[in-house]
Amino acid sequence: MLLKNLKLIIKSINYKVVIIFNNTIYENGMQNLHKKETMKNIETKWLEDFITLEECRNFSQAAEIRNLSQSAFSRRISALEESLGVKLFNRSIIPLQLTEEGRLFHAQTRNLLQQLQANLDELLRQSHGLPNIKVAAAHSLSLSILPHIIKSSSSHGELIYAVEAIDVDQTVTTLIEGKSDFIFSFYDELLMQEPFQSIEILKSKIYPVSAVDEFGNPVFNLKMENIPLLNYTPNSYMGRLVNRKLANCNILKTKTIFLSSMSELLKNITLSKQGIAWLPEYSISEEIKRGQLKILDQHDLVIPINAYIYRMNTRLNNHAEYFWHLIKDTIKVKY
Repeated sequence: MLLKNLKLIIKSINYKVVIIFNNTIYENGMQNLHKKETMKNIETKWLEDFITLEECRNFSQAAEIRNLSQSAFSRRISALEESLGVKLFNRSIIPLQLTEEGRLFHAQTRNLLQQLQANLDELLRQSHGLPNIKVAAAHSLSLSILPHIIKSSSSHGELIYAVEAIDVDQTVTTLIEGKSDFIFSFYDELLMQEPFQSIEILKSKIYPVSAVDEFGNPVFNLKMENIPLLNYTPNSYMGRLVNRKLANCNILKTKTIFLSSMSELLKNITLSKQGIAWLPEYSISEEIKRGQLKILDQHDLVIPINAYIYRMNTRLNNHAEYFWHLIKDTIKVKY
């Protein structure tokens, strides 16, 4: 009976929500007052409480995040459960666990809140000319690949972008918390499965390179002792790739003299003849053509990389959805 009631509740949640007034959900222009077949008078703040408690699995921590006393927070969770007619949490287990009904309700609630926020954001952007597409990108992609993609969509008017450069390790959190509509980043196993979607936008390689002398020869070569290495920070995505490659190569004798998470900065230091660096092909193609940089190895020391555009599988605002389908229909993976 409880599961049957829950299915009716979930069905109600999927109805189009058109009005929110005093934090109360109204459907199809009317407040839900039916007791059995649709949601009761459920407040959106209760739903946000529920999402927060699921993340914390602890009443006191969740109450603090929601800026409530623990007793007030507990009453609101109980009020939500009473309105739904089901228990959402198993309180006999530490830390708290969602019940079967709670897990089903959680997926629908997160989608509902995200869509409500997207709709409200879209209304606000339309009236104030604010960005309607929020993008976060890995540092190197934000400077090289992203501008070309945005340029290719510039003829499709009314797309206003807000772009932020982030560390690769922030991608999952950035999407889940709704801070960005899209993430331009490298391969991430977590982002290749539900509740995310992805489109491959790039296949590339990272090469060990050196600046050249006045005769066009590399300033540094791989047979030298204590080769000055301009490397990525160890906890960065690129740093992990390069360090793994170095760990598996006993021939090279390097000495790290500079660390940065930004490939563009490493490229500039490399051009100033301070050492060698592993740099992505897409960021050094012009310097290679002009003869400013030389690739030191094109076989064993080359590191393949793939880049993707990621999103949540919930519906975004109309402009963001248009951008997604535009990319999906027109993107050609670069090699």
